[in-house]
Amino acid sequence: MNTWEISELMAADLAGARVDPNEAQKALAYLRSKRDPKRFFDYLQAVVNNGQAVIRSRQTLDYYRSLQQICLRHLRGMEYQEMAMTLGWALRLLRYYRAVPEAVLRQTAAPELRRVTPPPVPEPKPETQKEGLALPAVGTIFTGEITKLDASAAVIAVEGLNDAQAIALLSADVADLRRYKVGNAARVEVVEQKTQRSGRVLLIVKPAPRPRDGQP
Repeated sequence: MNTWEISELMAADLAGARVDPNEAQKALAYLRSKRDPKRFFDYLQAVVNNGQAVIRSRQTLDYYRSLQQICLRHLRGMEYQEMAMTLGWALRLLRYYRAVPEAVLRQTAAPELRRVTPPPVPEPKPETQKEGLALPAVGTIFTGEITKLDASAAVIAVEGLNDAQAIALLSADVADLRRYKVGNAARVEVVEQKTQRSGRVLLIVKPAPRPRDGQP
């Protein structure tokens, strides 16, 4: 199983446990600052054991308990670089799942946790397909309609393709989403292209600069 597949499973577990991505992001920041997997797991254990001394919210402590279990399940045994990459991608996907709740289907995975998995993807209708249409490559700038939006991510349609084939994801990590509205157009640049297990392509994008006069 590769890093992307592990990230998908981990994001599904985090979404199923309703872990707050902002709290999980703090844990990722700690990992990146220490660059040491053992210290990372020690940190999570310390929060779970002693967090009530500084964390007043029971819900926040529950987030960390779930986060610790999920990290142990998916990240144990990894070196720092792989661990940071896997957790980072899982959190990006988690924000997407929160923006598009219908993208996942809850099911029981373990007594203490709920796991979610992508629902079956319907076959695209013939009229929505275009033969020979290529996906925007990394570095490509395109404009698409914002179809869904929340505080963590915006989902952007890819022209000529339906949601079962491809979507673009603009994260709050790289853009001020207060500038965007559902139904408006967004000009973005593709920074990464990932194929999900369902076969759908996820385009990770960032805001693109406005074109100069005479440029597309």
